[in-house]
Amino acid sequence: MATSSKLMKSALALCGAALVLAGCASSEDMRALRQPAMPPVAVAKASPARPFYRNIAVQEIQGAPEFRWFDGGAVMTTRPTRKQVFDQLSLHLDRADMLAPRLDAEYMLYVQFDELRGPDVWLGSDKLASASITFRLVRWRTNQLVVEKTVETSYRTQWVGITPEMVRAGIAGPIGVARDSAIAPVGGVLGGMLLGYYVNEELTVSIAAAPYAGLIGGVQAAAIDGPGRFDPGAASAFTTAVNIGRASGRFTDLEAMLAGGAILGVSGAAGPAPATRAVAAGDVISGEFSGTARRFAATRGLVDLAFDQFMRELSRDGSVVYKRAVSCRALNPYGYRGAHMIETADAYAVDCPAARYNNSPTTRAYPARF
Repeated sequence: MATSSKLMKSALALCGAALVLAGCASSEDMRALRQPAMPPVAVAKASPARPFYRNIAVQEIQGAPEFRWFDGGAVMTTRPTRKQVFDQLSLHLDRADMLAPRLDAEYMLYVQFDELRGPDVWLGSDKLASASITFRLVRWRTNQLVVEKTVETSYRTQWVGITPEMVRAGIAGPIGVARDSAIAPVGGVLGGMLLGYYVNEELTVSIAAAPYAGLIGGVQAAAIDGPGRFDPGAASAFTTAVNIGRASGRFTDLEAMLAGGAILGVSGAAGPAPATRAVAAGDVISGEFSGTARRFAATRGLVDLAFDQFMRELSRDGSVVYKRAVSCRALNPYGYRGAHMIETADAYAVDCPAARYNNSPTTRAYPARF
């Protein structure tokens, strides 16, 4: 019996080590993730002297699903929905000084998606979205087709593997009040299994020690995320200590590991500070443990990149002007706390108060990830 228990522990340890090593990020990827995102190079704005200036409304979107669930015969789809595309395009038009109320708009934008493919749902994989997107601008009073542009595009958010930051947050779990809502439950399960085994083998824990554990957990949560997190941290630590005290020495090692993993996993899922930790390189979210965040990033990036290429088509006749992205201080060397300048004929201050703009991904020289 003892031999089989040791073999099981060894097998679990080897499997865990193999999974961790196989999914580790390379040193080059970690260097890229730890760099700040590259600043925007150019900003697309409608020319006030041209007819598209504050004169367009989104009219129709075809080929995008209405719902995420039960679409196209699949149980779940990750393709961008019609509402998501409508909201993104309206925001882009507004930032480019092209959006107008429907009653005032002279031009209507029609969008058609063909061969739209969304990212997969497999754990630890790159998320790729692709489509052929046709943009049509129509002067609705005369039904005249003004501009038509078909864009073949794709956008990938990369899974680089497990980084040291993820490992640290995972080990912390609910005890360290992990800020990543996806990592905290995983870390809780792993930490709980180890803690359950150790307590069951080595310690005899009294339930009377639970209030002290709660106090320590509350103090740690408050130190990490402010005084407002004291109560949730104390409750999580107190519940964990009580359950460990009841389980001590009463189960087999495997039962103790499963019980500890379940307790801390649930605590991590409802932890004191389940906030997502975004990690980005060049605006491509590639360090997210959560596949959901990377899938949404891929679908957003697909629409953003396609719209940027459509704007380049409008810039051929001067209807859209690409301006250099500069700092607010560059246009206002004597300060900008009062009246200040946001843009000139060829430059736009992207960090000025109330500045609204779209990045131009296709003008970036580095990093090239499209």
